[in-house]
Amino acid sequence: MEQRFTTSTRVALAFLTAIFAVQVYWAATRPIGGGEAYLYDRFVRPTTRQVLASELPDRDVLYSLLEKRSVGLFHVSPFSVRLPSLLFGMLYLWSIWRAAKVRPWMLALALIMLRWDWFAVADGRGTALALCASAVGLAIARKHLNLIGICFGLSIAANTSFTIAAMILALAILARQRRWIEWTNDVLIPGAVAAVIVLAIPLAHAHATAPATPELTAGQAVQLRAALDALDTSARGDHVRIFGIPAVEPVINFYRSQHRATNWERAQSDLTAEHFDYYLLSATGAGWAEERHLTVLYRDADFLLAHHQPAAM
Repeated sequence: MEQRFTTSTRVALAFLTAIFAVQVYWAATRPIGGGEAYLYDRFVRPTTRQVLASELPDRDVLYSLLEKRSVGLFHVSPFSVRLPSLLFGMLYLWSIWRAAKVRPWMLALALIMLRWDWFAVADGRGTALALCASAVGLAIARKHLNLIGICFGLSIAANTSFTIAAMILALAILARQRRWIEWTNDVLIPGAVAAVIVLAIPLAHAHATAPATPELTAGQAVQLRAALDALDTSARGDHVRIFGIPAVEPVINFYRSQHRATNWERAQSDLTAEHFDYYLLSATGAGWAEERHLTVLYRDADFLLAHHQPAAM
């Protein structure tokens, strides 16, 4: 009997380790996505003073702060901006493993978690999920009541779209325990305080409506990176101005920061400027580029990179 338990334990640990290894591989190899680049370009790259002055609401406040720290330590790269998610992915798996010792069915959460890629993406969804799972695990063990509330509060601060889910879980735990006064004082109040401490200042400045964050598919992210490689080869250290459609502007700026391409001016999506040296358009813009006698350097099913060459004197 003891041998069977040991074998099952090893199999479970190997399974969870394999999940985490896949997450690390994804974080290291996947091209940066539009939403990840937008979060970096608007809330991580600028100083805190600049972010607050912009009055753009950030739903991933806690994650933005963690990502800023990660980038400061390890420089800009797809892996460094995703590192906080990976660490919370480890917390998520550890929380499941810990809870499964008391409730074996909790191990099924690792199987039914269909969005493992949340822990390999630079946004707050995986962080919020891991903190909720940690709170549930602590509640099952009936330990560290204050920490349960803090985990729920920080999950909301990591991604505000988890507010309702975190509140429902907290209230469900409260109803099950039937110790309303104790759990209100030790769980709900610390959770509310933790969320307010992180969110108070950012939400006080969140008066403007944030533009819709353009997201790229995995295939589009790969194609866009190929287009930017073609741009880098063509520019060859020259100072260039770049126009990018809204979906690619944050990604261009991200790779500009990663490769320290100071010869690239920050990409703009406003065509009213006098002129640009390079235009990264959607594939449907081929006719527009042809009308303006631009040289096409790269083209695929989604994107087109065109170069404006000054007329010879």
